[in-house]
Amino acid sequence: MNLVLFETAAEAANLAPGDPRARHIREVLRMRPGDELFVGVVNGPRGRAVIAADGSDGLRLVITWEGPVDPPRPFWILAGMPRPQTARDLLREAATFGVAALHFFNAEKGEPSYAQSTLWKTDEWKQRLREGAAQAFATGVPEVAQHESLREAVENIIGAAPKNCARLALDVYEAGAPLSQLAPADGPVVLALGGYRGWTVGDREILREYTFSLAHLGARVLRTETALIAGLSVLLARRAEF
Repeated sequence: MNLVLFETAAEAANLAPGDPRARHIREVLRMRPGDELFVGVVNGPRGRAVIAADGSDGLRLVITWEGPVDPPRPFWILAGMPRPQTARDLLREAATFGVAALHFFNAEKGEPSYAQSTLWKTDEWKQRLREGAAQAFATGVPEVAQHESLREAVENIIGAAPKNCARLALDVYEAGAPLSQLAPADGPVVLALGGYRGWTVGDREILREYTFSLAHLGARVLRTETALIAGLSVLLARRAEF
């Protein structure tokens, strides 16, 4: 990780001896008292920390906090609830790219059990977000929501995103143009990814009802996590950020 994330600034000052972050600092980063590292507060400031002490009572940091962090990128991701391992990848990569929000929905072709995994029943999903942000040397993590259906998810994400959002859905089968042609050069975007087995006829009807344009990333069918990375890369390239 490129910085160590904490929930609060107070938590960052003193790490218990068994805290995984303390072990990471000692064993992976191989840092000792006097060494300096970057730390941050989730959705808060970033700072430089000096290890003041490391003993039986834990690790003590002296931190100089820096200014406000960069805002999230204006991308709202809509995705069918995938199998847990894929969801872990989506959470991590979405946070690494700095999207504003990630909305999951129970897809018609999906498995209801996916939403009942330990990933969602514990705080593991939050840890995946933090891992992605830490990798990106950032503190902001996306908002995450789950919905019972595509229609519910679309209505919620459209209500949460700015009114002028471009609405795009990846679909290798019925798309009329590549994402690189349909993606705007600026402004907010809602990008929809199908469920594990793709969009149904009913799904496409809902997307068109809510004025989503269908776009493709070429002729090959991509894994969901690959489609997320490729789709976000295209959006950023259109904005000359890549």
